[in-house]
Amino acid sequence: MSWNDKQAVKVITYLRDKYKIKDFVETGTYKGVNAKLHSNNFNRVFTCEKEIDLYNKAKRRLRNHDNVVHILQNSPEFLKDFVNKYNADKCTDKVFIYLDAHFYDPNLPKGKGKFVILDELKSLQGLDCIIAIHDFDNNLGHIRYDGISLDMDLVKPELKKINPNFNFYTNTLDSCDIVRPDHEDIQKAGLEYHKDVLDVLRIAWSEPRLTFRGILYALPTKLTDKELKDLGLRKWG
Repeated sequence: MSWNDKQAVKVITYLRDKYKIKDFVETGTYKGVNAKLHSNNFNRVFTCEKEIDLYNKAKRRLRNHDNVVHILQNSPEFLKDFVNKYNADKCTDKVFIYLDAHFYDPNLPKGKGKFVILDELKSLQGLDCIIAIHDFDNNLGHIRYDGISLDMDLVKPELKKINPNFNFYTNTLDSCDIVRPDHEDIQKAGLEYHKDVLDVLRIAWSEPRLTFRGILYALPTKLTDKELKDLGLRKWG
């Protein structure tokens, strides 16, 4: 999720403008807070959730947001369908892809098989896009399954198949600006003061590995030194 980090939202909206992006595509709707926030930042938001209870909860939150396409589907199939339609419609605009469907599934095979993101990235081949990967290992909080981290060694081969010219950047500890679980900060971040939001923020602030999460950005062009400084990003990989 990007919604709980004000700096991440700043980076996303900057990249939106830099690459003239209209559509935001998210995997892992969860309770719909991120999709709702970015419905105000993009012309359209496409989001998927495979868990029916979470899907229904998010559906209620998003019911008044006509520019959100909310689908009950696993993320690799959702992305594959999106890419197929994008190409069938002969679209040429870049798309912002935000990958955050990382929940541990004990039924998946051990090792790299736990990482649904690898299948997501395979589904994105053929799409003109920029990609953000949440919970990435850049020495901040990240996903780790069966002793394997969600790091550059894991995702770079698949990212390069999408665009061999991708440039990679990550956030930094100093740049993180995490929303605090209080009414004023939540409102300043453009969020609703709601139990779901409070619960996530309280958990996030419970310990540093949950508060400060790594994000990887894969971009088709290089950022200038000034952009890196302004956005609080650094080169990676």
